[in-house]
Amino acid sequence: MQETAAIGDNMPPVDADPLRDRLTEDHAALIERANELLAAADRVPETVTEETAGKVGDFIKQLTGHMKTLDTTRVAEKEPYLAGGRNVDGFFKALTEPLAKVKTVINVRLTAYLRIKEEAERKAREEEARRQREEEERLRAEAARLEKEARDAKTLEDAIAAEEAAKIAQADRLKAEEAATAKAAELSRTRGDYGSVGSLQTFWTFEVQDIHKIPLEQIRAHIPVSAVEQAIRSFVKAGGRELTGVRIFETTKARVS
Repeated sequence: MQETAAIGDNMPPVDADPLRDRLTEDHAALIERANELLAAADRVPETVTEETAGKVGDFIKQLTGHMKTLDTTRVAEKEPYLAGGRNVDGFFKALTEPLAKVKTVINVRLTAYLRIKEEAERKAREEEARRQREEEERLRAEAARLEKEARDAKTLEDAIAAEEAAKIAQADRLKAEEAATAKAAELSRTRGDYGSVGSLQTFWTFEVQDIHKIPLEQIRAHIPVSAVEQAIRSFVKAGGRELTGVRIFETTKARVS
Protein backbone atom coordinates (compact mmCIF):
# COMPACT_ATOMS: atom_id res chain seq x y z
CA MET A 1 0.00 0.00 0.00
CA GLN A 2 1.13 3.57 -0.60
CA GLU A 3 2.63 5.53 2.28
CA THR A 4 0.01 7.29 4.38
CA ALA A 5 0.62 10.68 5.97
CA ALA A 6 0.37 10.77 9.75
CA ILE A 7 -2.45 12.71 11.39
CA GLY A 8 -1.24 16.15 12.33
CA ASP A 9 1.40 16.37 9.58
CA ASN A 10 -0.54 19.06 7.71
CA MET A 11 -1.43 21.13 10.75
CA PRO A 12 -0.53 24.84 10.70
CA PRO A 13 1.93 26.27 13.24
CA VAL A 14 0.55 25.92 16.77
CA ASP A 15 0.73 29.66 17.37
CA ALA A 16 -1.56 30.21 14.36
CA ASP A 17 -4.52 28.47 16.01
CA PRO A 18 -4.76 28.35 19.80
CA LEU A 19 -7.77 26.05 19.73
CA ARG A 20 -6.04 23.50 17.52
CA ASP A 21 -2.96 23.78 19.73
CA ARG A 22 -5.04 22.99 22.81
CA LEU A 23 -6.81 20.07 21.13
CA THR A 24 -3.50 18.66 19.93
CA GLU A 25 -2.10 18.79 23.43
CA ASP A 26 -5.18 17.46 25.24
CA HIS A 27 -5.72 14.58 22.83
CA ALA A 28 -2.14 13.57 22.08
CA ALA A 29 -2.96 9.95 22.92
CA LEU A 30 -5.81 9.87 20.39
CA ILE A 31 -3.56 11.32 17.71
CA GLU A 32 -0.82 8.83 18.52
CA ARG A 33 -3.25 5.90 18.30
CA ALA A 34 -4.65 7.18 15.00
CA ASN A 35 -1.12 7.43 13.59
CA GLU A 36 -0.38 3.89 14.77
CA LEU A 37 -3.44 2.59 12.93
CA LEU A 38 -2.51 4.50 9.79
CA ALA A 39 0.99 3.04 9.93
CA ALA A 40 -0.43 -0.44 10.48
CA ALA A 41 -2.58 -0.02 7.36
CA ASP A 42 0.60 -0.25 5.30
CA ARG A 43 0.97 -3.84 6.46
CA VAL A 44 -2.48 -4.93 5.34
CA PRO A 45 -2.12 -7.12 2.22
CA GLU A 46 -3.57 -5.86 -1.03
CA THR A 47 -5.36 -9.18 -1.49
CA VAL A 48 -7.16 -10.76 1.43
CA THR A 49 -6.95 -14.54 1.79
CA GLU A 50 -8.46 -17.12 4.10
CA GLU A 51 -5.37 -16.89 6.29
CA THR A 52 -5.50 -13.08 6.59
CA ALA A 53 -9.27 -12.40 6.53
CA GLY A 54 -9.61 -12.71 10.30
CA LYS A 55 -6.73 -10.33 10.99
CA VAL A 56 -8.08 -7.84 8.46
CA GLY A 57 -11.48 -8.00 10.16
CA ASP A 58 -9.83 -7.38 13.53
CA PHE A 59 -8.00 -4.37 12.10
CA ILE A 60 -11.23 -2.95 10.68
CA LYS A 61 -12.80 -3.38 14.12
CA GLN A 62 -9.91 -1.42 15.66
CA LEU A 63 -10.35 1.33 13.09
CA THR A 64 -14.09 1.46 13.77
CA GLY A 65 -13.57 1.57 17.50
CA HIS A 66 -11.06 4.40 17.36
CA MET A 67 -13.23 6.35 14.93
CA LYS A 68 -16.12 6.08 17.41
CA THR A 69 -13.85 7.25 20.21
CA LEU A 70 -12.72 10.21 18.12
CA ASP A 71 -16.29 11.11 17.20
CA THR A 72 -17.46 10.89 20.81
CA THR A 73 -14.57 13.15 21.83
CA ARG A 74 -15.38 15.54 19.00
CA VAL A 75 -18.99 15.85 20.14
CA ALA A 76 -17.90 16.47 23.74
CA GLU A 77 -15.35 19.11 22.70
CA LYS A 78 -17.81 20.88 20.44
CA GLU A 79 -20.75 20.96 22.84
CA PRO A 80 -19.63 24.06 24.82
CA TYR A 81 -19.22 25.97 21.55
CA LEU A 82 -22.59 24.75 20.29
CA ALA A 83 -24.16 25.74 23.59
CA GLY A 84 -22.58 29.17 23.28
CA GLY A 85 -23.85 29.44 19.73
CA ARG A 86 -27.34 28.46 20.83
CA ASN A 87 -27.20 31.08 23.57
CA VAL A 88 -26.18 33.76 21.07
CA ASP A 89 -28.92 32.65 18.66
CA GLY A 90 -31.47 32.62 21.46
CA PHE A 91 -30.47 36.10 22.63
CA PHE A 92 -30.96 37.68 19.22
CA LYS A 93 -33.95 35.50 18.33
CA ALA A 94 -35.74 36.87 21.40
CA LEU A 95 -35.28 40.34 19.86
CA THR A 96 -35.99 39.55 16.20
CA GLU A 97 -39.02 37.27 16.61
CA PRO A 98 -41.31 39.92 18.17
CA LEU A 99 -40.23 42.38 15.48
CA ALA A 100 -40.92 39.81 12.77
CA LYS A 101 -44.39 39.14 14.17
CA VAL A 102 -45.18 42.87 14.30
CA LYS A 103 -43.86 43.28 10.75
CA THR A 104 -46.09 40.45 9.51
CA VAL A 105 -49.21 41.87 11.15
CA ILE A 106 -48.60 45.42 9.89
CA ASN A 107 -47.67 44.18 6.42
CA VAL A 108 -51.04 42.42 6.24
CA ARG A 109 -52.73 45.73 7.03
CA LEU A 110 -50.71 47.58 4.40
CA THR A 111 -51.41 44.86 1.83
CA ALA A 112 -55.16 45.18 2.49
CA TYR A 113 -55.02 48.95 1.94
CA LEU A 114 -52.84 48.72 -1.17
CA ARG A 115 -55.24 46.18 -2.69
CA ILE A 116 -58.12 48.62 -2.12
CA LYS A 117 -56.03 51.44 -3.59
CA GLU A 118 -55.11 49.34 -6.62
CA GLU A 119 -58.73 48.32 -7.25
CA ALA A 120 -59.97 51.91 -6.98
CA GLU A 121 -57.22 53.24 -9.26
CA ARG A 122 -57.81 50.47 -11.80
CA LYS A 123 -61.57 51.15 -11.82
CA ALA A 124 -60.92 54.87 -12.31
CA ARG A 125 -58.59 54.16 -15.21
CA GLU A 126 -61.02 51.69 -16.74
CA GLU A 127 -63.78 54.29 -16.46
CA GLU A 128 -61.54 56.86 -18.16
CA ALA A 129 -60.77 54.37 -20.91
CA ARG A 130 -64.51 53.77 -21.38
CA ARG A 131 -65.15 57.50 -21.56
CA GLN A 132 -62.39 57.91 -24.12
CA ARG A 133 -63.84 55.08 -26.24
CA GLU A 134 -67.26 56.73 -26.20
CA GLU A 135 -65.74 60.09 -27.08
CA GLU A 136 -63.80 58.54 -29.95
CA GLU A 137 -66.95 56.82 -31.24
CA ARG A 138 -68.88 60.09 -31.01
CA LEU A 139 -66.23 62.06 -32.87
CA ARG A 140 -65.91 59.38 -35.56
CA ALA A 141 -69.66 59.36 -36.02
CA GLU A 142 -69.63 63.16 -36.26
CA ALA A 143 -66.80 63.05 -38.82
CA ALA A 144 -68.68 60.49 -40.91
CA ARG A 145 -71.84 62.59 -40.78
CA LEU A 146 -70.07 65.76 -41.85
CA GLU A 147 -68.25 63.97 -44.64
CA LYS A 148 -71.52 62.57 -45.92
CA GLU A 149 -73.22 65.94 -45.76
CA ALA A 150 -70.28 67.83 -47.30
CA ARG A 151 -71.61 70.16 -50.00
CA ASP A 152 -68.99 72.88 -50.17
CA ALA A 153 -65.41 73.57 -49.00
CA LYS A 154 -66.60 74.90 -45.64
CA THR A 155 -68.41 71.74 -44.59
CA LEU A 156 -65.61 69.58 -46.07
CA GLU A 157 -63.12 71.40 -43.86
CA ASP A 158 -65.37 70.67 -40.88
CA ALA A 159 -65.39 66.97 -41.81
CA ILE A 160 -61.59 66.89 -42.03
CA ALA A 161 -61.26 68.62 -38.67
CA ALA A 162 -63.72 66.18 -37.16
CA GLU A 163 -61.67 63.26 -38.51
CA GLU A 164 -58.50 64.72 -36.96
CA ALA A 165 -60.32 65.11 -33.66
CA ALA A 166 -61.37 61.47 -33.91
CA LYS A 167 -57.74 60.41 -34.43
CA ILE A 168 -56.67 62.38 -31.38
CA ALA A 169 -59.50 60.75 -29.42
CA GLN A 170 -58.26 57.34 -30.60
CA ALA A 171 -54.77 58.11 -29.30
CA ASP A 172 -56.24 59.24 -25.98
CA ARG A 173 -58.32 56.08 -25.81
CA LEU A 174 -55.32 53.83 -26.43
CA LYS A 175 -53.35 55.67 -23.77
CA ALA A 176 -56.22 55.34 -21.29
CA GLU A 177 -56.60 51.61 -22.01
CA GLU A 178 -52.89 51.08 -21.48
CA ALA A 179 -53.06 52.95 -18.17
CA ALA A 180 -55.99 50.78 -17.09
CA THR A 181 -53.90 47.63 -17.53
CA ALA A 182 -50.93 48.91 -15.52
CA LYS A 183 -49.29 46.56 -13.02
CA ALA A 184 -50.50 46.41 -9.44
CA ALA A 185 -47.25 47.97 -8.19
CA GLU A 186 -47.88 51.15 -10.18
CA LEU A 187 -51.53 51.45 -9.16
CA SER A 188 -50.86 50.92 -5.45
CA ARG A 189 -47.57 52.78 -4.92
CA THR A 190 -47.29 54.92 -1.79
CA ARG A 191 -44.32 56.79 -0.31
CA GLY A 192 -43.38 57.45 3.31
CA ASP A 193 -41.77 60.53 4.76
CA TYR A 194 -38.57 58.59 5.47
CA GLY A 195 -38.02 57.22 1.98
CA SER A 196 -40.06 54.00 2.12
CA VAL A 197 -41.97 52.98 -0.99
CA GLY A 198 -44.94 50.67 -0.53
CA SER A 199 -46.58 48.81 -3.39
CA LEU A 200 -48.16 45.48 -4.20
CA GLN A 201 -45.79 42.79 -5.41
CA THR A 202 -47.39 40.49 -7.97
CA PHE A 203 -46.27 36.87 -7.90
CA TRP A 204 -47.57 33.40 -8.64
CA THR A 205 -48.03 30.90 -5.82
CA PHE A 206 -49.99 27.69 -5.26
CA GLU A 207 -51.77 25.44 -2.79
CA VAL A 208 -51.98 21.66 -3.11
CA GLN A 209 -55.62 20.57 -3.29
CA ASP A 210 -55.10 16.85 -3.95
CA ILE A 211 -51.52 15.57 -4.02
CA HIS A 212 -52.62 12.32 -5.65
CA LYS A 213 -53.95 14.17 -8.72
CA ILE A 214 -50.77 16.12 -9.45
CA PRO A 215 -49.43 15.14 -12.93
CA LEU A 216 -45.80 14.53 -11.95
CA GLU A 217 -44.77 14.26 -15.60
CA GLN A 218 -45.44 17.98 -16.04
CA ILE A 219 -43.08 18.94 -13.21
CA ARG A 220 -40.44 16.24 -13.77
CA ALA A 221 -37.84 18.76 -15.00
CA HIS A 222 -38.30 20.80 -11.81
CA ILE A 223 -37.78 17.95 -9.33
CA PRO A 224 -34.20 17.92 -7.93
CA VAL A 225 -32.27 14.70 -8.53
CA SER A 226 -31.68 14.42 -4.78
CA ALA A 227 -35.46 14.43 -4.20
CA VAL A 228 -35.95 11.73 -6.84
CA GLU A 229 -33.21 9.59 -5.29
CA GLN A 230 -34.74 10.04 -1.84
CA ALA A 231 -38.09 8.87 -3.19
CA ILE A 232 -36.44 5.86 -4.85
CA ARG A 233 -34.68 4.91 -1.61
CA SER A 234 -38.00 5.07 0.21
CA PHE A 235 -39.61 2.97 -2.54
CA VAL A 236 -36.88 0.30 -2.29
CA LYS A 237 -37.00 0.30 1.51
CA ALA A 238 -40.75 -0.24 1.33
CA GLY A 239 -40.18 -3.35 -0.78
CA GLY A 240 -40.28 -1.95 -4.31
CA ARG A 241 -38.17 -4.03 -6.68
CA GLU A 242 -39.18 -2.83 -10.14
CA LEU A 243 -39.17 0.76 -11.34
CA THR A 244 -38.86 1.92 -14.92
CA GLY A 245 -35.56 3.72 -15.50
CA VAL A 246 -34.01 2.37 -12.30
CA ARG A 247 -31.92 -0.76 -11.75
CA ILE A 248 -32.81 -2.10 -8.34
CA PHE A 249 -30.42 -4.83 -7.27
CA GLU A 250 -29.20 -6.68 -4.22
CA THR A 251 -25.52 -6.33 -3.33
CA THR A 252 -23.16 -6.97 -0.41
CA LYS A 253 -20.37 -5.31 1.50
CA ALA A 254 -18.20 -6.36 4.41
CA ARG A 255 -19.44 -5.66 7.91
CA VAL A 256 -17.24 -6.17 10.95
CA SER A 257 -18.86 -6.37 14.38
